[in-house]
Amino acid sequence: MDTVDMHSFSRRQNSAGSNRGGGSNSLSGIISTLVPVFIVFAVCLGLFLLLRMKFEKVYQPRAEQQPVLKEKKRRTPAGSVKGFFATVFDHKGLPDTLVLERNSLDGYLFLRFFKVLIVMSFVGCCITWPILFPVNITGGAGQQQLDKLSFSNISNPIRYYAHALVAFVYLGFVLLLIARERMNFIGLRQAYFLNSLRAERLTSRTVLFMSIPKDLLSEQALIKAFGRHVRKVWMATDAKDLEDKVDDRSKLHMKVEAAQVKLSKQANAARIKAEKKNPGSQTDRRDPNHWIDNKKRPTHKLKPLIGKKVDTINYGREEIPRLNKEIAHEQRAHQTGAVQFVSAAFIEFTSQDAAQRAYQLAQKSKKKTMRPRYIDVQPDEILWKNLKSSYAQRKIKIAIATAIMYAIIFFWTPITAFIGALTNINYLTNKVPFLSFINDIPSSILGVVTGLLPTLILALCVILFPIICRLLAKQAEPTLSAVELKTQHWYFVFQVIQVFLIPTFSSGAAAVTTQIVNNPGSAPSLLASNLPKASNFYISYFILYGLAQAGMQLLNIVALLLFVVLGTFLDKTPRKMYNRWITLAGLGWGSEYPKWTNLGVIAIAYSCIAPLVLGFATIGFTFLYIAFRYKWLFVLGNKIDMKGEAFARALKQLRTGVYLATVCLIGLFGIATGESPAGSGPLAIMIVFLVLAAIFNALLDRALAPLEQGLPLDLTSTATHDYDERKPAPGVGQPDYYGGNAHLNVPHNVTPRAADDVEANGSLPQDKTGNKLTQRIRPYIDSHFYKPNIGRTFHLPEPDYEYADAYYNPAVVADAPFLWIARDPCGVSNMLVRDNEAAGLSSSDQFAWFDEKNKLRWDDAAVGKVTTMIQDKQSLTGAGASAGGETGGGTHAGGGGY
Repeated sequence: MDTVDMHSFSRRQNSAGSNRGGGSNSLSGIISTLVPVFIVFAVCLGLFLLLRMKFEKVYQPRAEQQPVLKEKKRRTPAGSVKGFFATVFDHKGLPDTLVLERNSLDGYLFLRFFKVLIVMSFVGCCITWPILFPVNITGGAGQQQLDKLSFSNISNPIRYYAHALVAFVYLGFVLLLIARERMNFIGLRQAYFLNSLRAERLTSRTVLFMSIPKDLLSEQALIKAFGRHVRKVWMATDAKDLEDKVDDRSKLHMKVEAAQVKLSKQANAARIKAEKKNPGSQTDRRDPNHWIDNKKRPTHKLKPLIGKKVDTINYGREEIPRLNKEIAHEQRAHQTGAVQFVSAAFIEFTSQDAAQRAYQLAQKSKKKTMRPRYIDVQPDEILWKNLKSSYAQRKIKIAIATAIMYAIIFFWTPITAFIGALTNINYLTNKVPFLSFINDIPSSILGVVTGLLPTLILALCVILFPIICRLLAKQAEPTLSAVELKTQHWYFVFQVIQVFLIPTFSSGAAAVTTQIVNNPGSAPSLLASNLPKASNFYISYFILYGLAQAGMQLLNIVALLLFVVLGTFLDKTPRKMYNRWITLAGLGWGSEYPKWTNLGVIAIAYSCIAPLVLGFATIGFTFLYIAFRYKWLFVLGNKIDMKGEAFARALKQLRTGVYLATVCLIGLFGIATGESPAGSGPLAIMIVFLVLAAIFNALLDRALAPLEQGLPLDLTSTATHDYDERKPAPGVGQPDYYGGNAHLNVPHNVTPRAADDVEANGSLPQDKTGNKLTQRIRPYIDSHFYKPNIGRTFHLPEPDYEYADAYYNPAVVADAPFLWIARDPCGVSNMLVRDNEAAGLSSSDQFAWFDEKNKLRWDDAAVGKVTTMIQDKQSLTGAGASAGGETGGGTHAGGGGY
């Protein structure tokens, strides 16, 4: 094959192919995407403004909890367009720091991440557009429409110096921005966790140790190992059988409760029918049994299809008390240590400082015992079945899960390749006969096929992947936060490969298929010159996510359907109505961050190849920030406390865009160098930048990693809190947990039996945080700067747990459930309560009733009293103290953590 000049071939192709089969459809594709997406956004915004005040539980649930938000809602016409924008953009009255003070650190950092993306994109526009747009437009390669603004319109390689120098400046700025944000995060994190309200929490002083050796697998051995700094130890036990029984009891309890509510409703319906037939009759004086039709009593089968049919209420009154006794007996065995321990334990230390010193030993120890370790673990995020895994077993499980995930990513490639080909499908029609009908499609419809359709297909395809990620991660990781971090890692890899790289290259290949068929030897050059055309797809992607996603986030359609539609049909008991009412929605961090991180990566990667992407990225990220800012102020809670780790990981993942941009430019300049010596200069510039970027990031990671993983020990030791290390732990006043106060008075010089990484005198190590690079960079990190934002107004919801039982398996401390039914005028509910109590089942028909239309109601204005009733009723018959029970615990308060 003769050598083909890339640029002259491109010019010939565009001049000859200006027809439907070979021309660019970039502008029509973007317009065809923008118009329907803008309509969707306008409809969503209009519906949101219309429904916002009518369904306050969906659109403003936090406003009733937070005085600042409630006052702001009262003072502004929040249902109007003016009121909405006044609320959202009022950074003085409702600053982002209000999310930090009243909601969660993770919510605040999520908004911060969008600010980073906005600044990154906007500064990119300011750097690239004034230089690269004139260079590209006058490039002379004959590209059309929006392709004229991209790298592919350059015919003279000498112009590549502009791209190389601009890339050096802009990509360098991105690296510095990410580095600065990581340092800001460390300072904020230190101020947050050293705040007395957080430092005094039980979780801040408690460390989860796994892979504990057998000679340390007892409370007294661990106390001796860690010396006088230990306050309390919770040994993890193998509670699989107990969990199964508690689960069976819970399912039966819900079934019996629903059956009794149903029976009351049937009886009340019969009463209402009788009154309609005989107006004025005193039906309320009749015996409750008069209204019960025994033929319609609720029944169920003990096994699906083939099981014996039993009366649900009578069976539950016999079976639940029996299960209560068995469960209570097994719970006592677990609480007294009369069962098998697994190789994990939760150790509470006397202070946050002591806990941090014990936790940070994991980074210094080379042995596999007592690892992994986790600090500040919330009791409700623990995956108890995984605590029994040894260090090696956990590593093997993670390796297998990772292999499965990458196999899925690989086999997903044909789907995303097809999507990428759709974006430039009109380029294929010249040489693929059965696609010739595409030439007859009207331009407006063709724009939808090449712009909107691929974007929608791709968005639908990626929904399933994080579900698989979480399922696999839960087989190995011990906490839900660790599951989210693993999901975030896998899902980001999927996003970069399947949402970015595969569609990019398949789209570029589709655009030049005709030329490659004629001259296969020209493939590298043609792909390089047409790769920028794939940016058209991502411009559509930013439009879809920026406008449509922002509108959908505001409309909150899923929550609206769940609350208004499904709640009406599915919530057939007062408990279900109560649970839906008190629960705040949250975000799945492992699936949420990768979507937006990948968009940032795309914006960076195309910044110097197709700078127009940065403009759409700026607009898209701004709309998303506005939508999420409203949701974090008024709607969302934090279900899983990530302690900011997801934000830190997202910042580091964002650097992928810098590397991809650099490597892509090196490839493009390398091809140009083969055709003209003028390309060698830009190539050298980008190679130098790649080396410098790799060195910079490696040194920065080495310096910042210790500060991101733990708190500096000199800060924890000097922090002043109202917390008194010497006072007894909450709920441990009388005979101490170990008898006397032995666990507080263990001699300081006790020699550890087998704790390989505790100092020989039984004390915790002194401050050796980080390395030389860490010590050099620490003066540039100032946690005091953030203290005003976490000062007197800082608020964390009070935790809902019993201290003594906080870190037992929930099955070990689960209370016997009580039956909450609705009051009816027939007296059936009163009769059911009496019969339940006689059978040993705690019951109540308070705060719920059937109205005159026989519709189930509950007193949502008395939610506090309802919560107290549930807790009190369960504790009366419970086998152990409540650990949050079925009340939702801290969820309603925003998930601020323990």
